Amino acid sequence: MKKSIFKVFALTLIVLTAIYCESCTMVYRTVRHGQADITDNEWQPNVTVKKGTEDFMFAAKTDAALASFLDETLQGTNTNAFMVIKNDTIIYEKYFNEYNENSLLTSFSVAKSFVSALIGIAQGEGLLDENAPITTYLPELLRQDKDFEKITVKHLLNMQSGIKFDEYPRLNPFTGMARLYYGTNIRGKITNGMSIAEAPGRFNYRSIDTQVLGVILERVTKMPLEEYLSQKIWKPLGMKSDATWTVDSERNKMVKAFCCLNATAEDFAKFGRLYLNNGKYNGVQIVPEAWVAKTNSGKKINAHSGYKNKWWTSSHYDVFDTEAEGEAYAKANNKQFLKTKKLKSGRYVSYFQGDDYNALGILGQHVYVNPTENLVIVRLGDSWRHNKFYLSELIYTYVGNGRYKKMLKKETNSK
Repeated sequence: MKKSIFKVFALTLIVLTAIYCESCTMVYRTVRHGQADITDNEWQPNVTVKKGTEDFMFAAKTDAALASFLDETLQGTNTNAFMVIKNDTIIYEKYFNEYNENSLLTSFSVAKSFVSALIGIAQGEGLLDENAPITTYLPELLRQDKDFEKITVKHLLNMQSGIKFDEYPRLNPFTGMARLYYGTNIRGKITNGMSIAEAPGRFNYRSIDTQVLGVILERVTKMPLEEYLSQKIWKPLGMKSDATWTVDSERNKMVKAFCCLNATAEDFAKFGRLYLNNGKYNGVQIVPEAWVAKTNSGKKINAHSGYKNKWWTSSHYDVFDTEAEGEAYAKANNKQFLKTKKLKSGRYVSYFQGDDYNALGILGQHVYVNPTENLVIVRLGDSWRHNKFYLSELIYTYVGNGRYKKMLKKETNSK
């Protein structure tokens, strides 16, 4: 009797494992590695994004005042690379924790913004239409649920698909994110393993939306995603180094489109520069200008709930003696005045929305673009640690909008 019960239990466990696990490898990876880590690119399989023969070089001239502020601020913050580029000149560049200018650092969801650019390029080439149903390109989805035809490419771009997916927690090997991040057959997960949770249209951050875009790009371009990135962006921009892009397995080689593009800090900065220049490089239109125009202003992204086409925006602030001074500052500096709050000191902190925006990845990966200041900032590293500044605050407010100058020692500021 006991043997029969054990056999039933064992059979049930096997069936459940077969249903919920893509493979023992996926479960092992989840249990062994747990939450995503910035060193995952060192053990996960990957493919190469090849650079071209030309290498675009930024000019370099350190801003002493900025360096004084950042050298002190970044100590002990888990930052591995921090670069500030203004007017095509590197005014600050520093590496920590044994990383250097040649290190390939992981970017996590910053990769999503690259995928968005590739979608824009593919649309410009007439290979797809953002307003088309995704079943136009992945007709097999109709066999799973006919309602997939209600989801458009644009829904995927703006995280509005309604596809069933649990982004958190990653530690559970049966969650959608664990299966996507540690799975060995992502392509199969997309084409024969998705379901719909709700009608499209509501924003809900789902990494699977970007992964579906990756599979669509494979179909319409008839080439692996890393090759399309190499041809359309990496080579044309004169990237410094080959990049790598993590894949699900050596066998399937499906790029993790939703994350895990690994490159030098300088090459990430060149991508920010591409958007800063409205999709042009050396007079050549790389990403269609109309595509970049959808997200070339933080104000536009802010009007779209702070997220659009895989780019984010956030507010910044300054402190004034009166509320009126804050409003006047916003008007004079082409910033949208959002709100103000009176401090205990009697002064007022005012919040603004400028034209700056970000490509973001977990654990504090940033490619920040500020058209007003002609500025690009790249920060790569582990979870931010600082007892005074949030990372977004440091980038948006203190560095991106110059508030750090008020923090400088008088002797430094006067030079």
